[in-house]
Amino acid sequence: MRRLTALVTLFVVMAASAFATDVKDIIAKNLEAKGGLAKIKAIKTLVREGTMSMAQGMELNFTQTYKRKNKMRMDMAFQGMNIVSAFDGETAWSVNPMAGNKPEKQGAEESKQALDQADFDGDLVDYLEKGKKVEYVSTEDIDGTTAYKLKITAKDGKESFLYIDATSNLEMRLDTKFAMMGQEADVEMVYSNFQDVNGVQMANLIEMRADGQTMMSMTYTSNKANVDVPDARFAFPAETDGKK
Repeated sequence: MRRLTALVTLFVVMAASAFATDVKDIIAKNLEAKGGLAKIKAIKTLVREGTMSMAQGMELNFTQTYKRKNKMRMDMAFQGMNIVSAFDGETAWSVNPMAGNKPEKQGAEESKQALDQADFDGDLVDYLEKGKKVEYVSTEDIDGTTAYKLKITAKDGKESFLYIDATSNLEMRLDTKFAMMGQEADVEMVYSNFQDVNGVQMANLIEMRADGQTMMSMTYTSNKANVDVPDARFAFPAETDGKK
């Protein structure tokens, strides 16, 4: 009887594993759960507003603006100061009131990181065209929820791990490396409170965790898709004249 039970258990585990290892099926279900590839790509611009809370107790308001292809801008307001971080598709730049309030272009590493952040479709959309490789790793329990763990290898060899809820098929967490103050740190990006934005499910709460502690959380209060956003919104200020 004990041997029969062991065989049945082994069969169930193998069957579940065989199903889960079909990474294309996992990706297809994720995209379908988010609204479908057509609706995802139908969003040409995206403006998201919300509040950012830091571990030190500091809070600030922010606006994230995205535009295809690979344009991104973050405006943050704190104690009467306006902080800007932007990417025009090629070069990252910023304005920091605490460093002279002068627009400055960022280096290659910052621009590379900004390119990833500007991709508001997510890692799994057109991953092959982006030069990424996605592999199934395992099925794991994340705080009582069954999740598929996927390994994502970028074109430059950088690895990250994405966890997909096996029930909702939506993203739960992304384990990755993030450049902070000139150093790379291991962080967890935790996604929750998904809401419909033009037919696409988007996380309205994103938490950044390191060493088990929440370092930052972003709560979105407004999402607007396909609003008119000129390219000049993302351009380095000295180059806005005549640039469209």
